Amino acid sequence: MPVFALRSSDFDERSRVEEFRGAVAAMCQLDILPEDRGAFRSETVIGLLPDVVLGATVHSACVTERTAALAADTGDSILFHIPVDGAFSIRQRGGEEVVCQAGEVYVDPSEVPGISRFAGDRTEVFYVSIPRALVGISAPGLDRVQRGKVTMTPQWRMFARYAASLQAEMAMLSPREIAQCATQLQDLAIMALGAGRDASELAEGRGVRAERLRALKADIETHLTSPQLTIGWLAARHRLSDRYIRALFAGEGTSFRDHVTGRRLMLAHRALSDHSQSGRSISDIAMAAGFGDLSWFNACFRKTFGMTPSQLRATAKETALQEGAWRR
Repeated sequence: MPVFALRSSDFDERSRVEEFRGAVAAMCQLDILPEDRGAFRSETVIGLLPDVVLGATVHSACVTERTAALAADTGDSILFHIPVDGAFSIRQRGGEEVVCQAGEVYVDPSEVPGISRFAGDRTEVFYVSIPRALVGISAPGLDRVQRGKVTMTPQWRMFARYAASLQAEMAMLSPREIAQCATQLQDLAIMALGAGRDASELAEGRGVRAERLRALKADIETHLTSPQLTIGWLAARHRLSDRYIRALFAGEGTSFRDHVTGRRLMLAHRALSDHSQSGRSISDIAMAAGFGDLSWFNACFRKTFGMTPSQLRATAKETALQEGAWRR
């Protein structure tokens, strides 16, 4: 999973501010205006996980603005601002100006425009962005705290420490482990937002995800060979977002595409192993199983089963002949 840094010091001093502002706008959907252009320093280290974005940021004095145009590109996510050193003020459309400092968390609906001000020579803030769908389903307290701050509780401290530790260790983890950690971080956010509710309610939130994944897989099986089976089509049928479905499959260490491909390969494998279907061409079996590209089907088949479709068919034929001879 990628981790990358965005540093003002990496840009040519003569055009540093303008080039850095352009990079920040493109990557973070923010416009940044330094108080002192000559002394301005900023660094952000970003970690990208399945449906979680982590960011450790250090700014000198500046103003950051998420305009309406930039906010439109952020998606429907919740951004948690966690001051580590220093403080900042923020005001979002429809809310009051809030001053947030160490020991507090600001809960930011990222699709809402707003302005933040960072004073002093150095302000350090850690950010965690999670799609609203992944925390809203089990956190009824979310609506009450948006565009406002909450005081650090043991639950929020666990969330913040886990997020910082996860970013520090990402490079040493496998993709499957990172996906599992992302799900655990989402659960910690749910727990922090719903602090005071009992464990059975939190477990119920996880149960909702498990049941939705079961329903999605059942629908995939029903429409496995259909050319219209895409993540967008499935999301519309179940009234979920594409991102949420991707997160459900990532929680199992796989993806929607890999799951569908695997199920279609098993369908083709059964047909190729069936001697009664030996008159069908391999291309016909591949297309009937839902593959629109024969070359891709052949590559996936060999990677999964360690042999080509024609090799499997030859092996199945030989087995059938041997069994026939044995019965005689």
